[in-house]
Amino acid sequence: MIRVVGANPAMDRISTWPPLRLGAVNRAVQVSVVPGGKGFNVARAAVRLGTSATAYGFLGGDVGETLRSLITADGVEDRHTTIAAGTRVCFVVVEPDEERTTVFNEPGPPVTEAEIGRFLDDIRADAGPDDLLVISGSLPDSVPASVVGELLEIGREAGARTLVDIHSEALRVAFASRPWMLKCNRREMLELLGEPDPDTPMGMVELAAEMQRIREHGIEMVVVTMGAEGALLADDRGVVHAVAPRIREVNPTGSGDLFLAGLTVGIEEGSAPREAIGLGVACGTAGATHLPPELPPDFDRDDWRSRVSVETVTADR
Repeated sequence: MIRVVGANPAMDRISTWPPLRLGAVNRAVQVSVVPGGKGFNVARAAVRLGTSATAYGFLGGDVGETLRSLITADGVEDRHTTIAAGTRVCFVVVEPDEERTTVFNEPGPPVTEAEIGRFLDDIRADAGPDDLLVISGSLPDSVPASVVGELLEIGREAGARTLVDIHSEALRVAFASRPWMLKCNRREMLELLGEPDPDTPMGMVELAAEMQRIREHGIEMVVVTMGAEGALLADDRGVVHAVAPRIREVNPTGSGDLFLAGLTVGIEEGSAPREAIGLGVACGTAGATHLPPELPPDFDRDDWRSRVSVETVTADR
């Protein structure tokens, strides 16, 4: 079972506009409303790919109830913790003519210690040795980063494989807690390693060496996403590069989440992670051709996967 923890879900209002004129009246061309937040993106895509997914997080108020209905209709099992505060609404503004996407994220709702306790208890009760426990996205400001460490300990005690895609202080906590797989972008990886200038240009072989440094801290696999350049995966056999096909980008928001969904589903289906990364890049790239942060309606898994090549960067040392 794929269990997705997205502690800070949202309702996303995604709209397309002609070039915006600040200080003037603007009219949207198209608007869609979808379940938002990285966890929802992962869980919904996993279901689209033909597997089961259960979602955990915090939902409250009318927005929270609407989101429960939407994800249930999408086939995601809802195991969210009900909170007293209302769930946030976020806005994604896409200007196709400018090839520009702007995201306005509201802060997460206040969550009480009792609500956090119920959330952790539910995951502890559900997690099992055959599970992939995916921890994705941000935490509400009121939820301490230490909760990520508790989630990873729950996964470890249950015998589940844990996959982490978070940021800021929560990423540092996850790094110290040694998940089975750590996913981040290039800059986040170099910051974790204490590089003084994480924006310094690096070739693939240099990046591969830095990824293996992360693995030396007790993390079995490291994945680094690189946008249009695809993604890298480091394991005990070395590092591979999944090369993304060229596309006409519409909205890249959520592409990293769709990548994680494809990677996780591939692993759930029995593929080795260094093979499953090809499906991950296929899903992430396809998602960038579509306005909402989801797989396009006409997504053909085999066709998109055939357009991704997986190449060896370095072999095991």
